[in-house]
Amino acid sequence: MVSRSQFWVPCIILLFSLCLHLSLISKGFVTIDCLGLAIASQATLDTHQLHYLPGSGYPLMVLLGSFFIFIGKYIGITDPIISVNLISVTFSSIAVLAFYLLIKKCCDAFTAILASFILLLNPIFFDVSTYGINHTPSLCFLLLGLLSLLHFQTESNIRNLLLSGLYIGCMGATRLPDLILAAPAILYIFIFGSNTSLPKDNKHTTRDLFLFMMIVVLIITLLHLTYYLHDHTGYGIQAKSNRDLNLLDSFHGILSLAFINSLGWLKQSFNTIGIVCFAAGLYYTAVFNKNLLIFTVLWWIIPLGLLSNIITCSPRYFTFLLPAIIIPISIFLAHMLRQHRMLLKAFALISFIIIISKPVLDIKNILIRRHHYALISEYYRWVGRSTEPDATLISSDDGLFITYYSKRDVLGKPYSLIGSLSHQELVDFKKNLERILNNRKMVYITELALVQNDRYQEFKKFMQRYYHLVYVGQRPLELWYQTPYEPIWSVNLYKVEKKN
Repeated sequence: MVSRSQFWVPCIILLFSLCLHLSLISKGFVTIDCLGLAIASQATLDTHQLHYLPGSGYPLMVLLGSFFIFIGKYIGITDPIISVNLISVTFSSIAVLAFYLLIKKCCDAFTAILASFILLLNPIFFDVSTYGINHTPSLCFLLLGLLSLLHFQTESNIRNLLLSGLYIGCMGATRLPDLILAAPAILYIFIFGSNTSLPKDNKHTTRDLFLFMMIVVLIITLLHLTYYLHDHTGYGIQAKSNRDLNLLDSFHGILSLAFINSLGWLKQSFNTIGIVCFAAGLYYTAVFNKNLLIFTVLWWIIPLGLLSNIITCSPRYFTFLLPAIIIPISIFLAHMLRQHRMLLKAFALISFIIIISKPVLDIKNILIRRHHYALISEYYRWVGRSTEPDATLISSDDGLFITYYSKRDVLGKPYSLIGSLSHQELVDFKKNLERILNNRKMVYITELALVQNDRYQEFKKFMQRYYHLVYVGQRPLELWYQTPYEPIWSVNLYKVEKKN
């Protein structure tokens, strides 16, 4: 018999999460991936063929986008960007509920309530929950897979094993890099279980693990195979591009400056008091459940060590490891709140309030602004209005914005994320630019494209050496590749003219 609290508490958590994220859903897109998702999903819906989304391991996300755009049209949503933004709103809310049920299964309901609210109001999680990106669906499938796995281990119901494989496979088809990094933690919990106090039957573990992995691999393979059969050339080009920008070239080494920056993002996300509670929580988790401790450490230490030391890292990449940091925090706070001494209770309560309120208040204004203004699309629409119909814009990684919103041709600039620009690339670029200008066509460049991905300002110096940059105007623009803590910049638009 299910008690009322067992029914109503999950419902309240789900409803509160859904309403909160809906109230701050972004009006437009926030990253170039969001726009790319909307375009690929709309094309998939129109042609009934799975269109390619740039990146690695995202086929299920395109199908989700198509489904949400299809549903959106029936409820009066004409902008596909809003429809794909609803993907994150929906899956982030389900993820909070799944996290509550997972911690309740591992620990207890009180700890689960604390953990779910810390996740819900975490600024990294909140940020990606309001616009269309594959981080929240990836986390949601991971949590649902772990929850089903724990149910299988305690109930020995084969249905839960199949569901777990299905969810984890969907995670890999939504965001494959996350699954690869989370695999050691998943395998550990599968083999050793989540609770050292419960007897573990290893009799059929090998058979179950084989079945589980076969389901995961089958789902990932089928969805990626659909991509390959539809456009194997494009898939191969993207795979080569991902290999060219490989981890070793982008890896700065342990304890690099990038690693320090990443720790700074986590500190902003949990506040200093949250980091202190995390450290204390590791000890209490070890006392409470050593298997749970090892599982959570594997969950965060490997991704943090790899992701935080690459040049392209961003706070949103840490979304799927946030629960592993929150579990020790919630265990510690729950333990302190159960103490008889009022001083300890007060400390834990104040700490909890600070952890859930202070970090999210730091990005409150940004979330509210995104809810009311779509600065990126508005900026590139303005660029279109400020340039001639046959003009060409020099682009960095904003080419998709220019073609979609400005409706202008683009000339890609040479750039390098990790080193100096190639001299030959600059020569080839100059030839292409001269050809356009010699045909009496106008060329423009944004201040952002002038300096972006140009570590040593080689491209900027090159442009200033050979060309006049005539100021046209400026508008506010949110930088889609930065953290949610960054300010808004007024970005200039320049007309490119040859020097006499």
